[in-house]
Amino acid sequence: MSWDAYYAEIQSAYDRIASTYDETIGRALVSRRAKDLAVSVISRISPPGSLLLDVGCYTGTEGLLLARRGYRVVGVDLSPKMIELSRSKARKLRLADRIQFEVARASDLSSLRVAGLGPFDTAYSVYGTLNLEPRLDLFKHSLSSILRPGGALVVGMLNPTVLYELLFGPFFLRFAGYRKLAKHGVRIRVGSGDESVQSFLYSMREFGRLLEPEFSQERVWGVHILYPPPRPRKGGGPGLWWIARAMDRLEEYIESRFPFSGLGFFSLAVFRKLEDLTEE
Repeated sequence: MSWDAYYAEIQSAYDRIASTYDETIGRALVSRRAKDLAVSVISRISPPGSLLLDVGCYTGTEGLLLARRGYRVVGVDLSPKMIELSRSKARKLRLADRIQFEVARASDLSSLRVAGLGPFDTAYSVYGTLNLEPRLDLFKHSLSSILRPGGALVVGMLNPTVLYELLFGPFFLRFAGYRKLAKHGVRIRVGSGDESVQSFLYSMREFGRLLEPEFSQERVWGVHILYPPPRPRKGGGPGLWWIARAMDRLEEYIESRFPFSGLGFFSLAVFRKLEDLTEE
């Protein structure tokens, strides 16, 4: 498959689920907890009023929340349908003066530079967008050109080594956790149906090496270490996730500790852009 054909497949898949995304994936309690952690981290490391770049913004949930907190945000996504919904939400919330959304690939952010956007203080991508980007070398260089030196990159990725899946999956005749150990070429489900797309999985240590020498890793969290993998429910119902809330404090205690930081369904990491190596 050519790169263009791969991107077209991803775009088509996410265009199809755009209209139901907020009512399925977006409303799952397990997804909200992951995104709350990401927004908290982004807010802690970004000074008030910072210019933020949301890479893979989906329907704009995180970007709109950060815009309401006073940040200026530019969100990009491969799916035109996702971008259309994001713009509509920004208008309804009267945030269009603080946030804008553009169609772009993670591996090619040149359109932002051409439009005079940037340099950005913080970039973020949560969760899973970069698992669908096969050309991380282009992403690294493209982002580096529009992120200020010393700027932060917050990344949420699907993890290939998921403790819960490996320990309990076989009891339910589910072996996705073992297939994910292959890392590349693993198909992941899109939305609440049975459709899947090819993904590329990395441990955060591996991902960090791919971002060198432009970026240096500062901290890693494991996310959803003790919980079953998030499974979107049709209609957006929370299911029995309220039972698991009792484990939140334990998860918060172990999420940044070795080896648990590398065993969650997701990994969340902060990277820092080093001084521009191309400057003379």
